[in-house]
Amino acid sequence: MKKSELSVVIFMLGFCAFFFYETLQLPPAAQSYPKFVIGLLTVLTLMQLVKMGVSGHGHYKVVNDLPEVWKGFLSRQFFTFFFGCIGFFVLMYLVGFYLSAIIYLVGMMHYFHIAGKYMAITVAVLMVLIYVVFSEFLAVPLPDGLLLEEIL
Repeated sequence: MKKSELSVVIFMLGFCAFFFYETLQLPPAAQSYPKFVIGLLTVLTLMQLVKMGVSGHGHYKVVNDLPEVWKGFLSRQFFTFFFGCIGFFVLMYLVGFYLSAIIYLVGMMHYFHIAGKYMAITVAVLMVLIYVVFSEFLAVPLPDGLLLEEIL
């Protein structure tokens, strides 16, 4: 069993437990979909744990593979992504979800040298998908942003 895989499984189980607890704070009518998603994520995580145990063939020794995992770490990519995420949240607060998501997606895809036509297709499909799922199907209000609230 690799230490990196075991760390991910433990993190994911904690993640699921935290969001399950938070879901219980919602009104009962709003709990079914999050419980389904959290349950599915928990089952998949437990399946990974079983797979890791079976692949050990009875040898449940944890191998430290972290030097190998971090060997090709690209700090520039990591920090670009990290600060891009922070920028997305700041923009979302100011101009709303949709505009900030478009700016974030285009910025990240440009940074990773994705062709323009694929950027356009990805942004268009994701915006339609997010609108249909969150605004129409789930009726979840997405942030409008402070600047857009002033204009509207």
